Amino acid sequence: MKIFIAGSGKLANAILTSGLSIQSCEILKWETPDLTLNEKGIIVHAGSGRQLKECFEFCERTKSLFIELSTGLETETMNPDFPLIICPNTSILLLKTLSILNSFGRYFENYEISITESHQSTKKTEPGTAYAIAKSLKFPRAKIVSIRDPEIQQNKIGIPKEYLDKHAYHKIVIKDGSDEVTLETKVLGHDSYANGIKTIIETVLKYRLENKKYTILDLIDQNML
Repeated sequence: MKIFIAGSGKLANAILTSGLSIQSCEILKWETPDLTLNEKGIIVHAGSGRQLKECFEFCERTKSLFIELSTGLETETMNPDFPLIICPNTSILLLKTLSILNSFGRYFENYEISITESHQSTKKTEPGTAYAIAKSLKFPRAKIVSIRDPEIQQNKIGIPKEYLDKHAYHKIVIKDGSDEVTLETKVLGHDSYANGIKTIIETVLKYRLENKKYTILDLIDQNML
């Protein structure tokens, strides 16, 4: 099966250069599509949205699986006629933590909460993981603190200098008077994203997904991951 990586940014290039290998699959960069290609495949989209239309056309024609890694695009609201997985993060450890928050976040509704997220200064897309955390805790998106200053990231958060241009950090603080619980997540580099994509693809190849939209947390909740 052909697996196409669509996008030209850091994440797409990191996946393509990671040495990703999946049994019986060929990993390819998504180029201008061959309209005669009718075999079912998988598209992993990590781009700005420029290639979405042609990717959609291919998936509609072949009922191929579409995995969306980018955030803030129309894939989040569409009702597709092909399997679509919304996956704003591919760190399996972090995703399972998100699943726990999604299931039990309601227990913290009446507490004082703060959410801080940090990514490389070049990140222009929405902080999808932070939004997912906020949704689980019924916390307003507008109150999320976003940090893009490398000096603060290195000296106050503790991001190593070599990872300032490729990291994802989240901090959740829940308070009840003088009682406080803090949860921090830190992903350094892109290795975990490539490893996570490998795990996700190997998993979905075992199942027959319906022609509809899923979130990656749906797969975790159904014990697929």
